[in-house]
Amino acid sequence: MKQTNVLNSKTVLIIGSGRLAKHLHYWNSLQAKPNHIINWNRSEDRGLLSELLLQADLVWLAISDSALQNFFETYLLASAKSVVHFSGAFSDDRMKCAHPLMSFPNELLPDAAYKATWFAISETDTLKEMLPGFSNASFAVSAKMKPLYHALCVVAGNFPQLLWNEVDHSRKQLNIPEAAFSIYLQQTLDNFLNLKSKALTGPLIRHDQNTMDKNKTALVNTKLHSIYAAFIKEFSP
Repeated sequence: MKQTNVLNSKTVLIIGSGRLAKHLHYWNSLQAKPNHIINWNRSEDRGLLSELLLQADLVWLAISDSALQNFFETYLLASAKSVVHFSGAFSDDRMKCAHPLMSFPNELLPDAAYKATWFAISETDTLKEMLPGFSNASFAVSAKMKPLYHALCVVAGNFPQLLWNEVDHSRKQLNIPEAAFSIYLQQTLDNFLNLKSKALTGPLIRHDQNTMDKNKTALVNTKLHSIYAAFIKEFSP
């Protein structure tokens, strides 16, 4: 028999046991009318999946992008259940998509972060039907534009961190206090969010070639050397 909670919300089957599944489970619990969540992951018995599908109103498919199509066609297509995946890069008209524009660490986020997160969805779907009870904002991204959308997410969400990690390694060698570096990074981010391109400072903006040459020399034998040179080539006014 299908199980629902006292608020008559949906029974949602979350497939997956990774980071995203963990966040979705907690995220759902924050809603005014949480859905009844049941779970299954690929290490469990396939017969149990069939039983859980009979109970579910909706399936949230929280597995890796590379596994989405094959898993859907093998185990979910015949069920005729409404299936939602959360990939920013993958598209398949047989499934719905709600990509959360957020970075999810292993640890849970503050409650306010979940409430503030936007979702990228298709032009024909609504967040309400995919994530019942969720009141998050959303915006539409066509299947054609999803590769670019996801590439921008990767660049914005990961490339700065790769740079910061390299800088942080050298910061430790120079015994620069972590607090000092953290304040600098936080203000840099705040400046960008408030001023966008007008927030840029430094020798690249001042056309100070002498300083840039000294910087490159100082960065020899580090990963940042070639990156610094590439930034000068691509972004020098």
